[in-house]
Amino acid sequence: MKRHLLIPVASALFLAACSGESSDTRTLPQDPVQPYADDVDITPSPDAGEEEIYADTMDRDQMVISGPNVLDTIAADPRLSTLYGAIEAASLDETLATGGPYTIFAPTNEAFDALPTGQLEDYLKPDNADKLVRVLEYHIVEGSVRASNVPPADEGVPTASLNGLDLSVRDMGGGKLMINQASILETDVEGGNGVVHIIDSVLVPRETE
Repeated sequence: MKRHLLIPVASALFLAACSGESSDTRTLPQDPVQPYADDVDITPSPDAGEEEIYADTMDRDQMVISGPNVLDTIAADPRLSTLYGAIEAASLDETLATGGPYTIFAPTNEAFDALPTGQLEDYLKPDNADKLVRVLEYHIVEGSVRASNVPPADEGVPTASLNGLDLSVRDMGGGKLMINQASILETDVEGGNGVVHIIDSVLVPRETE
């Protein structure tokens, strides 16, 4: 399955839900990968094509042709409606519906609300297509990572995200799981072609690597 890296213009309804003038000037620190000093850039496979192929977003009725998938799981959870809208805007819906298996670390609507004012709207601008894809792919891991497979924090085992940057997914003990600086609120939500974990913060990769 070829990934889609162009963003169509987000729907007016979705932008309206995220818009609004505010004097809030909160600034969140870039999300460090702990306990690692630097993200690791994963080199693409040698046989990967040099040319990116783009296609139109798949019709929603055509997606669910092989049973439930992680996209359906996200779409069915009202806590994840902002994430679902962003996935559609980034044209990653077909990839998540038909590829895999994938593990999705899914930020809640409240997590998106906690971003600095205007940051989500900025991601959704057509000129920032690559930025939105980069952020969303930072929440996706190839393969099925179950809660029972998460390594202890003291082992310092990195987990590669779909955009090639490492994540720190770790078991803190006492039933507490974390990914980077986010807490994992709910684990192992089945998705057919993968699994979804609900998290309380949006993971923001470093701007430069």
